[in-house]
Amino acid sequence: MKRLDRLICERGGYSRKQASLLVRKKRVTSNGILLLQGAQRYPEDIPIEIDSEVLKVLPTVIAFHKPEGVLSANSDFEGRPCVGDWLPPRFHIVGRLDSDTRGLLLFSRDGALTQRMLHPKFGTEREYIATVKGNPKPELISQLAVGVSTSLGLAQARVLDLGEDWVRLVVTEGRNRIVRRMLHNAGHSVLELERVRFGTITIGDLAEGASRNVTTEELRMWQMK
Repeated sequence: MKRLDRLICERGGYSRKQASLLVRKKRVTSNGILLLQGAQRYPEDIPIEIDSEVLKVLPTVIAFHKPEGVLSANSDFEGRPCVGDWLPPRFHIVGRLDSDTRGLLLFSRDGALTQRMLHPKFGTEREYIATVKGNPKPELISQLAVGVSTSLGLAQARVLDLGEDWVRLVVTEGRNRIVRRMLHNAGHSVLELERVRFGTITIGDLAEGASRNVTTEELRMWQMK
């Protein structure tokens, strides 16, 4: 059982103030029956309608495939394309990808969850595939594991695989352009970069510019901490 105003907030992404206002204005019903008390408790599966339309349950987190050349910002005073062009109302961007990097970016409507996902103490893994200059040698694996000096300090990564001109690696921090910085200082400037995983959330076959709802199971690692 939960308060009506809380159910409205959780399902529709409204603030508590907005939810209370909807109730006071007699815009909230259930199976056509007017609900008048925001503090009244109801079963969590009760159907709720706003202006006679069923309140659709919003996902907590959305996975988005950011195209290359798009800024990780709501807007840009120079008119450059921004993630904000795809960002749904009441959601915010989780972290950043630089303009030249494509791949997995997350949208969230839960600020506390976002903090857990981004805080360094949780060590959330970010997995990237980098196309690089030069021919990466096996020695790069230990070099990145020990750490490479950058202008932002020592940067470390775990190499999952490498090929003739690419490296698949994991970092546990989101410092600005840190993958590009460490690979450049290790002798392999990055030509293309894609993020394919954030924690337990993967990009899969999500097309550029497309998005999908993140499942409760994918979020479990942060909700349990």
